[in-house]
Amino acid sequence: MEKSMKEFMLIYKGGDPDWKDAPAEKKQEVMAAWGQWMEALGSKGQLVTGGSPLDFAGKRVTKDGVITDIAASEFKELVSGYSIIKAKDYAEASQIAKTCPIFRMKEAIVEVRGVTPM
Repeated sequence: MEKSMKEFMLIYKGGDPDWKDAPAEKKQEVMAAWGQWMEALGSKGQLVTGGSPLDFAGKRVTKDGVITDIAASEFKELVSGYSIIKAKDYAEASQIAKTCPIFRMKEAIVEVRGVTPM
């Protein structure tokens, strides 16, 4: 990785909770858009990892050990996936995030966070 490039995590929030029940042709269309987007980032040397989608169901564990289900009412804030990209700075990483296929989904948000080298 070039010294001037930094890693950023794109954290996807929201999406479609009914994805698992979507028609096969809709799934193919959406996955093709993601594949094209990641391929374009890869060809520019901007993709570290495409990441993975996350299940919409989950558990929340608090410091004191309380375990609860993640409520559907919190869906728009639910992390639904991630990718790690390379960019010069937050401005460039944010411009990359603006092109993400997640925005085909209603109320989707992409959070851009710098990855601190350890």
